Amino acid sequence: MSTYRQSIPQADTLMGSMRSMGYSFEAAIADIIDNSISANCSVVKLFFPSEPTEDLVVGILDDGEGMSADVLFEAMRYGSTDSELERNANDLGRFGLGMKSASLSQCRILTVVSLQEEKISSYSWDYNYIQNRKEWVVKELSKNEIKALPYIHSLLELPHGTLVLWQDFDVLEKSSGGMVYDALVELKESVANNIALIFHNFLSAKGKEQIKMYLNKGRIKPMDPFLESHSKTTTKKARSIAIRDSKGQERQIWVKPYILPFATDLNDEHRKLIGGVETLRIKQGFYVYRNKRLIIWGTWFGMKPRGELTKNARVRVDIPNSLDDIWSIDIKKQTASIPKQIQRQLHQTVIDAMDISVRKQTHRGRKENVEDIDYIWDRMEGRGKTFYYQINRESKVFQMVRDRMSEEDYTLLEMLLKEIEQNVPTQQIYIDKSNDAISQDEPDNRVDEIFQLGIYMVNLAKSFNKKSIIEIVSDLMKSEPFCKYKVVEEKLLDNYKDEINKRSI
Repeated sequence: MSTYRQSIPQADTLMGSMRSMGYSFEAAIADIIDNSISANCSVVKLFFPSEPTEDLVVGILDDGEGMSADVLFEAMRYGSTDSELERNANDLGRFGLGMKSASLSQCRILTVVSLQEEKISSYSWDYNYIQNRKEWVVKELSKNEIKALPYIHSLLELPHGTLVLWQDFDVLEKSSGGMVYDALVELKESVANNIALIFHNFLSAKGKEQIKMYLNKGRIKPMDPFLESHSKTTTKKARSIAIRDSKGQERQIWVKPYILPFATDLNDEHRKLIGGVETLRIKQGFYVYRNKRLIIWGTWFGMKPRGELTKNARVRVDIPNSLDDIWSIDIKKQTASIPKQIQRQLHQTVIDAMDISVRKQTHRGRKENVEDIDYIWDRMEGRGKTFYYQINRESKVFQMVRDRMSEEDYTLLEMLLKEIEQNVPTQQIYIDKSNDAISQDEPDNRVDEIFQLGIYMVNLAKSFNKKSIIEIVSDLMKSEPFCKYKVVEEKLLDNYKDEINKRSI
């Protein structure tokens, strides 16, 4: 007859293993803030040491509901909630591991203090102690010990709330060569940027829905990964997709595509809102939100590869926490995967968003469907659906120049043009374009340059062409660069108005 024997995990071994789950510092902070939001907070404050002589402690404070001593003790337990239980719709947790595993992935001592109904309580996990005792023993702090904790005065000023403290940063100590304070200083900006993106829906909400977040004395302002307020952002109508959760209940997923404006249409504030234009290419793709909290972004989930022309395409997907297991959201809330049953439905959304992005990107280049325009460059199709570029020798401007050249001169010109065509620095152009480092500004005298070129071309055409001035100018305006400057046509006609009037008499 079979029997059951209790097998309690070795405390120091399991805790040590869970410290290596792969949390980044930024993701660990975000996981703590999730608990604050679930506690219905309106303010979150992050405290980083401001002087190297201070105790190296990071604090995360909220004005949420707080916890009693018994509830806090249970919250400090590993696996304090069942991931399969149905939770409040606003709950951002899942496994009952986040606060402990996230915190202890960055430090060796985690202390949590909570204030509720004028009663304060505190418990602490000390990995150093666990390693010595090899038991699951959590420390309960006395009132005097609580009063001596860093940043505690900020909690005591509130009617209720919770303060999470991280101490003994052994991970940072190893990675920074012992320069823990300097490492924390460097992390402040990336932590603030991460919070500004992940929690932007909460930071930008109105009224009671808004949550204010601070890092030391600076308020964190929300990013806007979709630039919804920009007049040149293209949006598609949101649509819902029905999917059944693991218990067979129907749930709704909301999907909405966005195509960002050109980088040249963005001012400094817009660039800051999307986290900089230099990362546009790696940030294209799906933005998956779980209860308004951004979970994963910058991926097409294998549906399509990232491309330069599709870098402005983004698709927002909102899911409820009841679909965590269907989307395979991990403990760290850093990875997810699209359920097979809706992947096909989302595929067309991706294609549509990418097509719009490609059209917008190419709109400022050649408009290949415009008839009767002579372009300077021809885009030629080669083998295997590849392309190359060559000077358009059929353009009217080129023909005007060609007709005035001797065969010897034209032979030399052809030699030069072929070398230019063979040595177009496409790779460097691509790099500069990706980094938004190609100047789009035209010189102030560009119109005058085109006008003077037009006069030369008209005079050249007059000497061997039987067409009227009006016809010559009309032909010129169908060629690059003249077709881009409509005002030049008016200036040219005005310049030759006496000659035009003479011919019409």
